[in-house]
Amino acid sequence: MLAPITVRYHVRPARRSMAVARVADLFGLSDDEPPHTVADGLTLDIRPGDLALFTGPSGSGKSTVMREAGKQLNAVDAAALELPDMPLAEALPGTLDERLATLAGCGLGEARLLLRRPCELSDGQRYRFRMAFAAAVAPPGGCLLLDEFGAVLDRTLAKVVAFNLRKLVTRTGVGVLCATTHDDLRSDLNPDVHVQCAGDGVANVVRAGSVSDGVLKTVAHASGSDPKRGRNPISFADELRLAEGSKADWPHFARWHYRSHHLGFVKKVLVLRHGDEPIGICVFSTPAAALTLRSRFFGLSGSGTDVSLAGLNRQLWLLQRVVLHPTYRGAGIGAGFVDAACRRCPVPWIETLSAMGRVNPFFERAGFVKVGVIPRTGKVGMYGKGTKLTAETVAKSEFSEPVYYVRDNR
Repeated sequence: MLAPITVRYHVRPARRSMAVARVADLFGLSDDEPPHTVADGLTLDIRPGDLALFTGPSGSGKSTVMREAGKQLNAVDAAALELPDMPLAEALPGTLDERLATLAGCGLGEARLLLRRPCELSDGQRYRFRMAFAAAVAPPGGCLLLDEFGAVLDRTLAKVVAFNLRKLVTRTGVGVLCATTHDDLRSDLNPDVHVQCAGDGVANVVRAGSVSDGVLKTVAHASGSDPKRGRNPISFADELRLAEGSKADWPHFARWHYRSHHLGFVKKVLVLRHGDEPIGICVFSTPAAALTLRSRFFGLSGSGTDVSLAGLNRQLWLLQRVVLHPTYRGAGIGAGFVDAACRRCPVPWIETLSAMGRVNPFFERAGFVKVGVIPRTGKVGMYGKGTKLTAETVAKSEFSEPVYYVRDNR
């Protein structure tokens, strides 16, 4: 329990001037005008590792109260931190895999993004990185302060960032105090303490229970949301829908994919939509003729014959491309989207390869089993001999060591 917070401001300034005296005379403000009260003996039960949300209209005192609480908790103001002038992949402490995992957890898993500096990011991307950086440099059991939370972001992105922040607090144990004028972020922040400031020293303080009530939506439930652990789906989960697509949908998403934009023989395309906006795509295609880890997993041999290839195509598809719009990454919907898309495929087995699988268990959450990592073995790389590859694929795969996954889709 923090010490009671009392904040009062005198109406008449300490420094007198002709302008001040004139204003006081015009409005009849006397020298003994009572002070303006922001908080009067406000007690807050904020514990280590809590996420405390301060809301209220502009001028209600939410930022002032939050900062007074922050002083008692020795909170680090995330907005005041100087961000490093280096690529994101180098900017956090720890091993490279640990850095990539932290960044992916804050919705910064896009390959090209990892090579950029904070000054080269958009406002939304920089906000996500600031959260990751502040949490990474905070001392054990520390606390962060985030004022004007989500103020410069569009509402969808603000909700995703709020959802990411809740995950970050839960995962790292760092405490967070955040203030915002917006009322639409409470569900995604899922705060342990909610301080609603009404102005003139009036505030309502609510300490949340361990579990929030609510109905889990299909896509969010499939992504791993677990009410027993107090994790609810993102607030707009019920606005998402899965729709049949075609190869013509791919160019819209290709710009966000780090691999070749060329697609193999496409078997099925499924698109995730938020309202009318396409925000995600899964492209399924025929598998490569030979893949070493696949042969070991299934005990295959002689997979180069026409008969065996025909049988392989009937039993196994390749999840060739998965892309989610950058705004929605880290919102807990990607794994559910992939799981739901796979369920619409009429084959018993689905395989996929992912370089990010080394640091992000995304496909495990979508129902895949991690078979192994494919080491670099020269130009052929991850594929068996006899597999036909485009020059672009060879160039982009030469130094890759992706994880091979298989999903039992029966």
